[in-house]
Amino acid sequence: MADKFIEKILHEHSEVKSVSWLSENVVEIARKKYAPFQAAILKVKLVETEHIAPYLNSEVSLIVNFPKAGRWTGAAIELCESHGKAWGQWGVLMRAINSDSPETTENPEIAFSIRALRQHSRVLAVNFLSDHLLLVHHKNGERLRVALVYEYDLTGDDVRNAWDKLGQFDILLKTNPNGVILPEAREVSERLEAKVFEIGDTLGYLARGKF
Repeated sequence: MADKFIEKILHEHSEVKSVSWLSENVVEIARKKYAPFQAAILKVKLVETEHIAPYLNSEVSLIVNFPKAGRWTGAAIELCESHGKAWGQWGVLMRAINSDSPETTENPEIAFSIRALRQHSRVLAVNFLSDHLLLVHHKNGERLRVALVYEYDLTGDDVRNAWDKLGQFDILLKTNPNGVILPEAREVSERLEAKVFEIGDTLGYLARGKF
């Protein structure tokens, strides 16, 4: 039942005292500083609602997907959030181990962007279409698909890859505060009839509402 590889990685964390497998996918992690907590660890390419349903009414604090390239559907994310469960990839579990409230752990790259968008005075709501694609409901009645891409220097290939991986978007939001958006990235986005911005320009674009 125990996944020895995952168990080995968990034991390498400096705050982990012990690891106990409660089922094939649920592990209880005892910590040096905080109380133990339970996590569900999935191993799928795309997390959908049926994958998380068994854990929504359990003592599990968070649900993570182990494959680095794995993705989440928006429906699965919103179910996790409505049931008070943290969600994400492996890095979220690593962060949760250091938290007194593991169920509130977030991916900072995603969390910062979505919080800024939801707090915008001209935004009515923001929904997840997938873990890196948002649907922004604007007060002017328009709905914009916003792709989140974490790159240092954003290239044209990054824009194309996001389009192929995430699907059509209206705005590509570069979530890494460092680096720049290269001219080729803007050229590719124009050909796709999309905008490419960092967070400040995204908020300004939403404030103007001329789209």
